[in-house]
Amino acid sequence: MFKTGLIVAGAAVIAGCAPHLHQLRADSSPALVRGEFIHENPRRLTLTIGDRCYIAEGFKIHRHTNLAELQRRYRNTNPKHWDRIFAGLDRSHETYSAEPVPKSADGAELTCQLAWGAGKTPQGACQDKAGVEYQVHFD
Repeated sequence: MFKTGLIVAGAAVIAGCAPHLHQLRADSSPALVRGEFIHENPRRLTLTIGDRCYIAEGFKIHRHTNLAELQRRYRNTNPKHWDRIFAGLDRSHETYSAEPVPKSADGAELTCQLAWGAGKTPQGACQDKAGVEYQVHFD
């Protein structure tokens, strides 16, 4: 009985630590065959165009919060909400961005700009050296 409890607890811990994987949605550019995006450690963007696979790893994720605007909006009208925002307890107002540069095995590169809000899915665009742009939307 004790072993079963440990196994269940261990599985819950492992599942809780797994990175959140976003899959490329069908409404992305038609040239994109497949794609995945992980914005937690280990950070990784994988895109496949035709038979060429592009991979970016370890890129930075930038967190943005417009505290001046949030202070103007909430400090006098809802001070408890403002206190939670300022203390970092309410992250629903944060947005995130990343600019990974995925590379293929033959050295070709894409330059990508992705953005998403708290609780929302990442989306953006990637561009190759020839200037061809690919819209990316993840689930």
